[in-house]
Amino acid sequence: MATAIHTMVEACRAGTEPALIARLPSGWAIMGQRQVLRGYSLLLPDPVVPHLNSLEPRVRDRFLIDLGRLGQAVQVATGALRVNYAIFGNLEPALHAHVHPRYADEPEPFRTNNPWSYDWSRGPQFDPNVHGELLAGIRAQLAATPRQPRRGRVHHLDITVSCLSRSLEFYGRWLPRLGLRRIEDCEEGPLWRGETWELGLQEARLGVATQRHDRQAVGLHHLAFRAPSAADVIALHEELVTAREVILDAPALYERYAPGYFAVFFADPDGIKLEYVYTPDAE
Repeated sequence: MATAIHTMVEACRAGTEPALIARLPSGWAIMGQRQVLRGYSLLLPDPVVPHLNSLEPRVRDRFLIDLGRLGQAVQVATGALRVNYAIFGNLEPALHAHVHPRYADEPEPFRTNNPWSYDWSRGPQFDPNVHGELLAGIRAQLAATPRQPRRGRVHHLDITVSCLSRSLEFYGRWLPRLGLRRIEDCEEGPLWRGETWELGLQEARLGVATQRHDRQAVGLHHLAFRAPSAADVIALHEELVTAREVILDAPALYERYAPGYFAVFFADPDGIKLEYVYTPDAE
């Protein structure tokens, strides 16, 4: 189901959203379309999900950390007395979090009421000429907010393929479905970015481009992508079958790896084994 949240996230990805503040690890920070409370902002997850509990615990925690960072940045940039946070999703059934700065000089009785007591239909529209300086201030505060250390995480992975154009078509179709988005290419080839890492493609040198990948030889055995749920694993399998991709193993439980380990295995055009796996993290 397409929602206004999907539309805004697509605009952020394309760089056409004028209210975009910054890309955060879990999604996009933007200023609200109606600036009833000066500095009102939102955090939109990328990829879009129905609600907070649709996210696996690790990703959910990252979203809430980013929400706190955004709230702190808004409060400092606006000089607000406090910040109200809200997650509803009733009108637009897709996860999005509201950040409302509150001010000591708000008129009574609004000062102690929730932000929705204002008439939002009459609030000023976001205008880059009017609100651009504040947006830049929030962005600067986000940049200055210390992030969690990232030691021990994978930064990027490059895959050598026999035919770059053929593999670009394959990965360009499936990586966004797995939660990675296309970014600016590097000199060696195309790149996609996930939450904390990047994946790139490079073309094999002449003389070895005809060799099929052998995962039992020295080198990459397979590449696994984390799924939000077991239902997502099943849905991807159905899409792969419809697209006539090579399925190595249909969705199944692999309890020998971990409790609840549910995965599908498929192959890229060179025979590189790919996996889409859901594992219920321990709370």
